[in-house]
Amino acid sequence: MSDARMSRRKALGTMAAGLTVLGARGPAAAEPMEPRQRQAPELLVRGGRIVNADGTRFADVRIVDGTITGIGANLRPGPGARVMDATDRLVLPGGIDPHTHLQPAFIDDLTSGSMAALAGGITTVGTFASPRQGETPLDAIDRLATQVVTDAIADVILHVSTWPPTQELAAMMPALAGRGQPSIKVFMTRADFSAHLPAFIGLLEAARDAGVVTLVHCEDGALLAAAVRRLEAEGRTALRWYGESRPVVAEVAATQQAAALCESTRAPMYVVHLSGARALEACRPPREAGLPFFVETRPLYLHLTDERMSGPDAPLHIGQPPLRTAADVEALWQGIIGGAIDVLATDHAPWTHAQKMDPALTVARVRPGVSNLQFMLPMYFSEGVGKRGLSLERFVETTSTNAARIFGLYPQKGVIREGADGDLVIWDPARSNEIRAEADLSKSDYTVYEGWQVTGWPIATIRRGDVVFENGAITGSLGSGRLIARQRWRP
Repeated sequence: MSDARMSRRKALGTMAAGLTVLGARGPAAAEPMEPRQRQAPELLVRGGRIVNADGTRFADVRIVDGTITGIGANLRPGPGARVMDATDRLVLPGGIDPHTHLQPAFIDDLTSGSMAALAGGITTVGTFASPRQGETPLDAIDRLATQVVTDAIADVILHVSTWPPTQELAAMMPALAGRGQPSIKVFMTRADFSAHLPAFIGLLEAARDAGVVTLVHCEDGALLAAAVRRLEAEGRTALRWYGESRPVVAEVAATQQAAALCESTRAPMYVVHLSGARALEACRPPREAGLPFFVETRPLYLHLTDERMSGPDAPLHIGQPPLRTAADVEALWQGIIGGAIDVLATDHAPWTHAQKMDPALTVARVRPGVSNLQFMLPMYFSEGVGKRGLSLERFVETTSTNAARIFGLYPQKGVIREGADGDLVIWDPARSNEIRAEADLSKSDYTVYEGWQVTGWPIATIRRGDVVFENGAITGSLGSGRLIARQRWRP
């Protein structure tokens, strides 16, 4: 890590909360220090414009012991309350990113991921509980639950990710919901997906009956394998050919199959990181039929095109699916604005620059994904609200409320109202800053958005009434994040 970047990270990451960001060579790490003083039992956010998915209003917000207890004009603080002035600011529900990778294989963990999320206005993150050898999915949830209470600062939800879809796994769906984590992820990219299709249908039916949402990565594994085989036969294995190794038709075919499976089973399904116009069109029939078929996209597909794959730094931009055309970018923006897309999530999958640029990587062996937790919401606000006419209500809906509804968090989260968790972001819509990797609290040491000028940033993030990010620094305590028990899916 450069001296300049280290200095900047220390300035941003030195924590009154009892954490400090350390670094010498390679990614920064966080270590616990002396615990901070207890925050005020009451927090009063005064004078801001509250934005919910169903409208906005100017009002004060009172939070007592982590819960919103009052919303109204000219609220008076109680004894010992802290008052935060939000005049000329927006007050938004805390962001909910249901799709991040804060687990081994990637370089961020629950601590560094929390830091980046909170600095970007996200108070709840979803990551994956993948069973180790000898573990059941329930064991994996229990193992991650112990890590949350020691390592997390943001609140956390977990999705089980495992394969194959055995009868034992299907029988486990009620217990999964009973653990308060009713969601499971399946990769249609697997070479043996078709061979397990009958069992997968049984899993979907069991998930439906138990109120479990199934996340699906929609790319057809057989079509992907065929594309790679052709490229290898032609000697085109360098990463500049990566887009051809994961063709649009593979995503379209899998998305159509997922839509058909939803229609057949009536199981709630959530398509992750949809990348383009044709796949989005494949989502239309089940949605128009009123089926529980939900769509997520990610920032890569809203801000970048496949032109980035023609330069020497192409490996830095690799995701799954790959970047698409400018026409696809426009189609996704229209889907966001018009309601065809439900959620914007990062699919935060952080690596170092050296890992991404490894010359040994090929179209058959990649490190997909980028760091995005800290910059997703500001970039989305700047481009969407600032330039494309995205309403404030739709901004909140796609970054908080819809995720809360789909994943069983609403109305505890995803809305500013009495009785909800005190998860707020005080947002300055006029603040303009340049994106720099050195400011990213993720352990990743580069950003594909380096140098972008962005207008609209969080100036304070509040998680269950605690101010966990303020004045450019994390102020939340290590281990203060919680694994949030969620409701089962109900139509």
